[in-house]
Amino acid sequence: MTRHAAPPGRAGQENASQDGSRAHILVLFANDSHGVLDRIVGVLRRRRSNMQTFAIGRSELPNVVRITVVMNDSEVGVEQLVEQLRKIVDVRHVVNLSSEQAVARELALIKVNSTSAHQNEIIELGHLFGAHALDVNQETVTLEVTGSADKIEKLVTLLQTYGIREVARSGCVAMTRGTTEVYE
Repeated sequence: MTRHAAPPGRAGQENASQDGSRAHILVLFANDSHGVLDRIVGVLRRRRSNMQTFAIGRSELPNVVRITVVMNDSEVGVEQLVEQLRKIVDVRHVVNLSSEQAVARELALIKVNSTSAHQNEIIELGHLFGAHALDVNQETVTLEVTGSADKIEKLVTLLQTYGIREVARSGCVAMTRGTTEVYE
């Protein structure tokens, strides 16, 4: 009889319930310096974070990057991760947003097989989801769509019938709703 060892628990989370995970959006502001991204990813790896998306870009502050990480994890696990990220020297600010607190969007480019008979159908289907045709030729149609991950997933699923050649997604970017600022 073969015995399978249970996967090792994460440090400090032995008592955390496994089914209590939910989506968390972490927004980090960090100095734009060499090695900062490596240090942040290193902490995420060591904590065995269940990352869904990771997006990085310039922020409104000079020499500061904005990093958005979407992950599924328990509340205990995320709070401990946030504390570890705050200890990194070049990290200026970290905030954990719930999906109710955040406006979150993703960008996707979807290249679909096409014939002249199906081009209009594909473009019209894209329009139903707010997508724009960026490139149309005899063999393919490339659509650009922004929205929630669920919206993009639904469009991709519907376009499967035509044959998808390629999908490029940006990952989620987010900010707080209303007048509240993440980095004050």
